[in-house]
Amino acid sequence: MPRSPPTRARLDQLRSSAAYQAVEQLADLERLVRTCEQTARQATAERERRTAATGRARAEAEHAARIAAELDAAVSRDAAAVADHAHTAGLPWTPADAEPARLAARSAALAAARHEGVRAVRAAQQSARGAEQTRDLARVSLDRAQEAVAAAETAETVAEAALESAREEARTVLGRWAEAHGTLLAEEDARRLAEALELTGEADAVTLADAFTEATAPAVQELRDTLAALRARSAEVERRRAETEAERDRIAAEHDDAPPPARGRTAGRASGDGVPLWRLVSFDSELTDRQQGALEAALEASGLLDALVTAEDVPVAAGHSEGYLRAGTPVNGPSLADLLRPEVPEGPEGGAAIPAARVTAVLRSVAVTGDLDTGTPQIRPDGRYAAGVLVGAHTKEDAEYVGATARARRRAARIAACEALLAELDSERDELGGAQARTDAALDGYAAARAALPRTAGITQALRGLDRAAARLRATRDAGDAAQGSYDESVAACSVAERALHRTAAEHGIGTERVDVVETATRAFEAAVRELAARRREHARQTEAAQAGADRLTAAAEDEESAADTERAARRRHAEEAAGLDALQAAVGAEAQEVMRQVQEAEDGIDALVREAEAARTAQHAAIAGTAAAEARRTAAAEAGAVAAAEEKDTARGLRPYAARELLDILRCPPGLAWPAQEADWTGEVLPPAVAAVHEAILTATRDLTPTESSLKQSVTRLTRALDDLQAQLAAAGQDYRPEWDGSDGVILVRVADEEGPLPVAAFAQKISSHRRDQAELLSESEQRILEDALLTRLAQQIHDRTVDARDLIRRMNTDMRKRTMSSGTTVGVSWLLADHLDDEQRAVCSLLDADAVRLGPDGLARVRVHFAAQIKTARARHRDQPYRELLAEVLDYRRWRQFAFQLVRPDRSEERLTRARHSRLSGGEQSVSLHLPLFAAAHAMLNSADPHAPRLLALDEAFAGVDDTGRGELMSLAAQFDLDLFMTGYDLWAAHASVSAAAHYDLAHTAVDHTVSALLLVWDGARLLADDTGDLTTALGSPGTRRVPTSEEAAVAP
Repeated sequence: MPRSPPTRARLDQLRSSAAYQAVEQLADLERLVRTCEQTARQATAERERRTAATGRARAEAEHAARIAAELDAAVSRDAAAVADHAHTAGLPWTPADAEPARLAARSAALAAARHEGVRAVRAAQQSARGAEQTRDLARVSLDRAQEAVAAAETAETVAEAALESAREEARTVLGRWAEAHGTLLAEEDARRLAEALELTGEADAVTLADAFTEATAPAVQELRDTLAALRARSAEVERRRAETEAERDRIAAEHDDAPPPARGRTAGRASGDGVPLWRLVSFDSELTDRQQGALEAALEASGLLDALVTAEDVPVAAGHSEGYLRAGTPVNGPSLADLLRPEVPEGPEGGAAIPAARVTAVLRSVAVTGDLDTGTPQIRPDGRYAAGVLVGAHTKEDAEYVGATARARRRAARIAACEALLAELDSERDELGGAQARTDAALDGYAAARAALPRTAGITQALRGLDRAAARLRATRDAGDAAQGSYDESVAACSVAERALHRTAAEHGIGTERVDVVETATRAFEAAVRELAARRREHARQTEAAQAGADRLTAAAEDEESAADTERAARRRHAEEAAGLDALQAAVGAEAQEVMRQVQEAEDGIDALVREAEAARTAQHAAIAGTAAAEARRTAAAEAGAVAAAEEKDTARGLRPYAARELLDILRCPPGLAWPAQEADWTGEVLPPAVAAVHEAILTATRDLTPTESSLKQSVTRLTRALDDLQAQLAAAGQDYRPEWDGSDGVILVRVADEEGPLPVAAFAQKISSHRRDQAELLSESEQRILEDALLTRLAQQIHDRTVDARDLIRRMNTDMRKRTMSSGTTVGVSWLLADHLDDEQRAVCSLLDADAVRLGPDGLARVRVHFAAQIKTARARHRDQPYRELLAEVLDYRRWRQFAFQLVRPDRSEERLTRARHSRLSGGEQSVSLHLPLFAAAHAMLNSADPHAPRLLALDEAFAGVDDTGRGELMSLAAQFDLDLFMTGYDLWAAHASVSAAAHYDLAHTAVDHTVSALLLVWDGARLLADDTGDLTTALGSPGTRRVPTSEEAAVAP
């Protein structure tokens, strides 16, 4: 642009020259030629562009036409496929039905009708197959029933043979038993055994064991009494021996300790160095205990007590730390020999280590009276002493060391006496052991003989097997008849189902063998119809596209022809103007050529500047477009920001349930947080500050939490358990508190409703706490003590009453149990004693509660209060999560303070504690009776409180399992004595005993093949067992004869 003014001035100067004026006409012509040339080039470019557009339009039109043709062929193929599937499915399809207007409705109606027909035929086929399966199963059941009848007949024959074989085998075994143990029985008793064997299996027959027990009872009882006496004597001998051994060990454990060594005697002492004075003397019998203590204290303080006495004087060497006593000049008057007596122990070889005379000489050298200041060694009974220039006094309560030798001799003599007594007791124990062994051998002989008796279980089992075989035969014959009836009914039902199938297939025109083909073809028909409709829609769209392509091709061809005409006209004019220019240039001179050259250069410069200006304008336009685009992006970003802000507000509103004050307090968020109270707070583009503060506080409180799926499930479980506990505790309070919770917002809010309405659980807890404080303030300390005393008195009275009732019940049980004896005359008693685990304080409180509550004074109430408070405190420390009501129930459960104790009562009324070890030594029958007797007695005592006409029912599962026939007979007898109505189940259980007045048995038999259970009723009338062959017993017992009673509605509609 800076060159523009000079260029323009130069151009104007050249144009004003004469030469330029001469060639102006030539310049105009040249410009016209150039313009024509430019126009020709533009026309050529336009024609080429139009030609390319025409090619593209032609290609697109051809492609669209080709696709339209292909889709037309596909529509034809799909229409043919629809027709084929319709023919296969048996549908009445015509070409008119394939018209677009009727295709959807017609195809849907035909397909729905065909599916309905397929379902109907399938249902009929299913019914027919079910009938065939029922017929086949009925045939199998009939075959099995017929096989079962044949097997039952064979089993009955085998059972009869097995019964006879068992009886013959038992007779043979009894003969061998008589050869081995016949000496234990008299001839008459042996004959009774044989008769009992023959009667085995009869209703009132006595078993071999009972007959043998009855025959040998006197002799066995005599042996048992002898054995009991021998065991009692053995126990007494063992007790005396244990006491003697304990006395011997106690005497041997006694010993005398040496006094501590004096500070001036630290050397070790060998056996030959001498003997300390305290081991060589003993006190005179005239000295009192206090004088003996004072005398020993003076000896110890003066250093004489543990100084060595040697047989001869020994020199004292320098560097040796030891002290010795020498026999000095005997004193005039009383000396230490008058207060102490020589008691020289024996040496290693049996002789005296230190002569008594030597000891006496030493003692006579020490005075016991006189002035302490004379320098004479003195030891006085009052604890004063003098040893040269050393004088002093010492005292102690009792003597500890002097007289040890005499005590050792006495201990040896007492140990020898204990050893002699132990030898005598060992001899007596051996004699008693031999006598017990002989008595045990005799009892074992009787027990072995009883155990060796022939087992009648084979005969009993054979009899039961025969009964079961007969019952099974009857049951199988009935089952065979029922199976034949069921088979006939199933054959008839199968024929009806087949006719129904053919009728249904004919109605719907579907062959029974083509159901699957028809259904598949119908579904393929529906799919083909959907495909045809889709292809038609695509074909219509593609046809429109092909037509549009053809229109575009026609327009493009016309535009191309017009561009070609324009190009030819432009080139023709350019040629004409160029020829005129060439002729004019030939006529113009050299000067004119130079001027024209300069003009050309000026014009070229101007053109360049024009182009630069055009480029600047283009850049300006681009900048304006970029600004507009940026403005558009800014507007879009603003709109997106508004949408995001709205979404953020919607998301933030979901935080509202978490802004509850109770939840913020639980999260320990700072106070003062509140949710916006009005909608106006949400206006504006930013979140309300209160919402941002709540969100930040919750983030801060939960920043360290890393919840997982497992932890969330555990939290839900804990919360559910806590809600259940809360509901249980509030229900147990008896104050009509109703917990409510709502988790619809994702946060479970718990409220408790009372008479004032629902409150948050935290506010409710504060309210309860406030009420409790108010109630505590209403009671003074004295009033609280009076209330506690009243409650304790009432509690003590309740415990006392219940304890008395329990004792009465157990007393009645004990009386009833002692009245019922076993066959051996033994029975069992029961008592209710304080438990062994109670400490002294608990026992004392139990003693207080045994008395009536009105007798408890202030001291007693205070002691009970302190005891229960300590127990409750201990229980709460041990079970922190246990509810307070359950904790009180556990602490005040008086049943845990006592335990049951059983006593074994012998026929001579002697008793002993029935422990586990003692129970294990009883016979099998006695063990069973001792276990069931308390149960029967407890039931009897409890049922006595009921109405006299009420049933005394007691149910026993697997009753008397592992108990032999004798034990079962005794247990049945006990049940009859207690007048109990027993309902029992068992694998091999029969109440056919003489003590049972009546019993109904249902023998159940399970058939694994038919998956059925049959029941046979057998009634025991006290003498014989009756089988319900005709159903009369079932009717007599009031059975309706069906598995259930029909309801009133069923009875009303029954014919």
